[in-house]
Amino acid sequence: MNGLHQESDDMYPTPLVITPNTTRSNDFLASAHDPTLETVNPEHVSTGMNATHTDVLLDRYRRLMAPHMPFVVIPSGINASNLAGSKPFLLKAIETVAFFHDTAIQQRMVKDLMRQVSERMLINGEKSLDLLQGMLVFGNWYNPHLFAPPSHTVLLHLTMALTHDLEIDRAPGFCEKVALMAASQAHGVPQPAKVVTNDERRAVLGTFYLTSQILTSFRKIDTLHWSPWLTKCAEALTQAKEYESDLLLVQLAQSQRIMQEAMGTECDHAPVSFYAKSFLSDLDNIELASANGMLAIVLRLQQACTRTAVWERSFGNLASHTVKETDLRQRLDGMWHCMDAAKRYTDIYLELPVEHYPLVPFGVFAQFAYIFVVLVRASLIEMDGWDVKALRSFIDFSSLLEKASQRYDAVSTSRPDGLVLNNEAFAKWSAKTKWAKSFYDTKFLPVDPNAPTVNQPPPGCTTIEADETQESRRALPTPLQVPAEFSTDTFAFGDSMWDSLDNPAIFLGDIDSAFADIP
Repeated sequence: MNGLHQESDDMYPTPLVITPNTTRSNDFLASAHDPTLETVNPEHVSTGMNATHTDVLLDRYRRLMAPHMPFVVIPSGINASNLAGSKPFLLKAIETVAFFHDTAIQQRMVKDLMRQVSERMLINGEKSLDLLQGMLVFGNWYNPHLFAPPSHTVLLHLTMALTHDLEIDRAPGFCEKVALMAASQAHGVPQPAKVVTNDERRAVLGTFYLTSQILTSFRKIDTLHWSPWLTKCAEALTQAKEYESDLLLVQLAQSQRIMQEAMGTECDHAPVSFYAKSFLSDLDNIELASANGMLAIVLRLQQACTRTAVWERSFGNLASHTVKETDLRQRLDGMWHCMDAAKRYTDIYLELPVEHYPLVPFGVFAQFAYIFVVLVRASLIEMDGWDVKALRSFIDFSSLLEKASQRYDAVSTSRPDGLVLNNEAFAKWSAKTKWAKSFYDTKFLPVDPNAPTVNQPPPGCTTIEADETQESRRALPTPLQVPAEFSTDTFAFGDSMWDSLDNPAIFLGDIDSAFADIP
């Protein structure tokens, strides 16, 4: 792979710069910090926040989090009191995600929110845009490492079901056909067709985006299929230009559509480069939008992740088919583009300020997990013509994991919006990342024959010191604690999990189980 260090010829267009209408300020340091929020009694959470707390949380959401949620727009003239009267569940979801600084209280708020979803949707059969928008806001920041038992996929499935019940997941003509026939038979006069609002268009595109993002990252959920109706929704929002953030919404949804389609395409009938250039042409034709600062980084991450997925198809069928030398050479260009896009993603990811980690949607970390698996699998391929050593030199995977874990650890000492954090989610991410680094280093990096093993004390170490060393090492998640699923056979090149590089959930799910008992 002689071209490993050459510059990629992929084009990354510079996006237009816009400012979503849903925010009052883009200044991260302009805090609406209210010390009384830090003394909220967890036992009183289920009874609701008082008006002052609600105002503070809504303001925090608008300034710091709403730019990442173009699928639910709250007009600038709407205050907490107005929202409580018109969309109380949406307000409850906003309060919950904005209370990111205290895990204990937020967990109680989450349970109360899920209890409301169960009662209103499953028991009372409620079908409302308020319920759907609240579930979208909650789903966008749902961190499965924070809430137990995890119910992210259940929440997303309920969200998809609600779009169907509201009849906004397909064109009104399809929804109304049976109803019109029944009305005609009963009354002789057809009822008027449903009129879809822009808020409903945003909501159904948001449902597609969130479910598709989890599908492409973890392979753990079904998703809405992109249909001509969703295309019409995107076009209607683009033409209406009701909010500047609608351009961002369309870009995110269209980019995710391309990523999902690319990952689901079997490239058996033409060279992978033909498929890739077709998808990349669609990606380049999307009208770009971004805001300054954090939102620009998130959009660049989405672009790099989509490009990685497009070129990842170059690795397809390497395990299940005998690859001819000429075919491999044709693939190498695409394989390199995939690695270049993945590295570009990791470089952008490390630009993300640590103090913003609690503010960005969970999808950012889900994408990083997907990139993580792509890099692991590429670095494990051993076949003539694929220079693994050059790849590991180009992307220092061990160093990447170390930097990632250090940044997760640093979140606890950051002060987003002037708040002291009591948030455990990123400590758990750090533990998993350290375990993955230890596993990777043990399995795939050269071992110094003179280095002491875990069961052998260093030269000159006394028995007592050796015992203390062993005890401290046992407290860490060392590679010796690798579960059976992580045996060498699991990573054999011929294993079925390698056939299409299509199932990151296998690897990440095992890490989850390995850390189930870590506090």
